[in-house]
Amino acid sequence: MSDQLLRPNSPSVVSEIIDGEAVIMNLATGHYFSAQGTGGELWALIENGASERRMVEYLLLRYRIDEIEARTGVAAFVSKVREHDLVVATQAEPAPVDEQPATPTLTESYAIPQLNAYSDMEDLLLLDPIHDVSEAGWPMPKPADS
Repeated sequence: MSDQLLRPNSPSVVSEIIDGEAVIMNLATGHYFSAQGTGGELWALIENGASERRMVEYLLLRYRIDEIEARTGVAAFVSKVREHDLVVATQAEPAPVDEQPATPTLTESYAIPQLNAYSDMEDLLLLDPIHDVSEAGWPMPKPADS
C-alpha cells in the first residue's frame, strides 16, 4: 500500500460527482468512466489528493469491513484508474481534513469499488471543433494544409 498521493491527471482528465456518482472523462483518449457508491467516494478522495492508505482508512471508518477487504478494494480501484491514465502521483500535501469528503456514520452496505469504462463516445469526445478553426473563428474550419 502506497503513501504516494494521487490526484486526477488534469488537464486531460475532468470529473464531476453527481449524486454520489463520479463521472470522469479522459479527453486525451475519448473514454469516459463512472464510479458509483464506494468507487465514487474513493474518486472524491482522489480529487482532494489522497494516498491509498488514506482511502483504506476512510473505508474502515465508513463500512463494517476488515482491513484486508479495504486494502483489496482500494488496490483494485487504484489499479484501474492508473490503467486508464486517470491519475498521477503528486508531492502536494493532502487537503485539510475539513476539505475531505465527510465521513458518514458507519454502515454495512459496502460494495467493492468499481470503475466502469465506456468508449462509445470516443469520436465525439476527441473532436475539437473550437480549436480546429481558421483565424476567423468558429464555425469556419481551418484550411487544409497544402
